[in-house]
Amino acid sequence: MPPAADIAEISQIFLSATAQDCKEFREAVRDFVQDNIPTAKIFLQEDWSEGGHFVVDVCKARVMGSDGYVGLFGFRYGWIPPSFQYSITELEFRWAVSRWQRGSTPIFILLPEAGSSAEAHLRERAKALTALEPPERASADAEAQARFLQSVKSWAADGRIMVFYRDRTQLVGKALTTILNWNMKLLREAASGPREASGDIPAAELGRIGRKPQRRALQDAMNAFRKRRDSRAAAFLIHGPENHGQRQFAEFLAGWDEEWEGLRPICGQPADPDSIDALIRWSCGQLGTPMLEHASIPDLAQALGARLRQGPVIVILRTIGHHPDRLARFAESFWRPLHAALAEQDCSPGRLFFFVIDHSPLSQPPPHGIHSTALDAGDIDHRDLLALPALGALDADDVQQWLKELRKSAGIALDEARRWDIATFATTPDGNPPDVYNRLTLQGFWVGAS
Repeated sequence: MPPAADIAEISQIFLSATAQDCKEFREAVRDFVQDNIPTAKIFLQEDWSEGGHFVVDVCKARVMGSDGYVGLFGFRYGWIPPSFQYSITELEFRWAVSRWQRGSTPIFILLPEAGSSAEAHLRERAKALTALEPPERASADAEAQARFLQSVKSWAADGRIMVFYRDRTQLVGKALTTILNWNMKLLREAASGPREASGDIPAAELGRIGRKPQRRALQDAMNAFRKRRDSRAAAFLIHGPENHGQRQFAEFLAGWDEEWEGLRPICGQPADPDSIDALIRWSCGQLGTPMLEHASIPDLAQALGARLRQGPVIVILRTIGHHPDRLARFAESFWRPLHAALAEQDCSPGRLFFFVIDHSPLSQPPPHGIHSTALDAGDIDHRDLLALPALGALDADDVQQWLKELRKSAGIALDEARRWDIATFATTPDGNPPDVYNRLTLQGFWVGAS
C-alpha cells in the first residue's frame, strides 16, 4: 500500500532577510547549507531571473512552493511594496505562517544573541544604511522593525523554538542543524506512519450519498442569490446529528467541480473554533493577508474585497465550534458585520459563498439570524445564515442510486443484483452514515475505479 502522504522533507528553502544589511550572513547560510545538503536549494531574491513579474507575486509563489522557511532578521525593516502596508520581508513571514498554520511547522527563526558580535555587526550595517536616508524615514524604519520583531516573538510565544547565534560560524552551523533535524524527524515518523489502502473510497464520493435534498436546496438558494445584484455574500449552514457525514459532505462541497467550475475553495478551520477573533484571523490568513496582531472585520472585508474583484470566493468552515450559542454568535458577531462591511467595498464581479458546518442538529425554532425555509425566495435576507435540510441517516435506496451513478462518475459498473446486495449490507442494521461508509469500504469494489 502507498504511504498516506509524501515525506515533506525540506529541500527547497526560502530564506527571508533584508538584502543589504544581512547580505553577508544570508549568503553564508545559503552557501553552507547547500554545500552540506546536496539536495538543498536556498532561494535568495537576487538569484531570481523572473523579468516582467511583480516582486510580491514571485516572492509569494516562492514561499508557497518551498518546503521550509528561514527568517534571518536584523535591524532594518526594508522595502514596502507599492499599495502594501508591510515590508516584503514581513509579508514573506506572514505568508509562511499562513501556509503552515498548525502543529510543528518548518519555520526557522534566526536572531542574533544580545550583546554578541553578530548583533553588533547587524546594528552597524543598519546604522550605515540609515545614515543615507532622511531622518523621518530612518525613524519610521526602526519603529516598524521593532514592531515586526515583537510580532515574530509573539508568534513564537506558544512554545516554538527561535534560534539565537553569536557569530557567523555559529549561525551557519545552527541553520544547517535545524534543517537536518527536521528532515530526520520526518524520516523517523514516515517509517512508522499510517498507511492508506488504495481501495479506500474518497470522502468526496461518500459525501454525495443520499444528499440530494441538501444539494437541491443549496443549488436553488445559490441560483436565487446570483440573481440578486444587491447582495455579494451568502452563508449556508450544514447541520445534523453528530457524526452524520458532515466531514464527507464538506469534502463533496470542496470538490464540487460542476458548480465551482475549476475554482479552488478555501477549506479548514481556525485553531480555536469557538473564537470569533480566531475565525477572523484564519480567514485573513487564507486570503493571503495574515494578521499577526489585531484582526478586525474591516480588515477581513478589505482582504475579501480585493479577492472578490478577481472572481468568486468559496469558504468552507469545517466546524463552527462547540459553544452553546455558537450559531447566534457567528451570525451576530461575524456574518452580519462582515456582510455590512462588504457592502462598503467594491467587490464586483465576485460573490462570496461561505459554508458553515455544525456537528449538531438545528434547534427548532432556529436561533435569531438563522433562516431554514424557502431559501430560494426572491426577498431572502442574505444577512441571515441559510440552513440547508439536516443531514440524516442513509437508506438502501440512497446507496443503490449512488452505486448506479458510479458508472459515469468513477467508471465502476455493477449490475443491479450486486448493487442491491451492497446497498442492503451497507445499511443493515442501521443507516448511521459512518457505519454505512465503513461497510461500503469493506466491500472492496472501489479498487475497480478507473
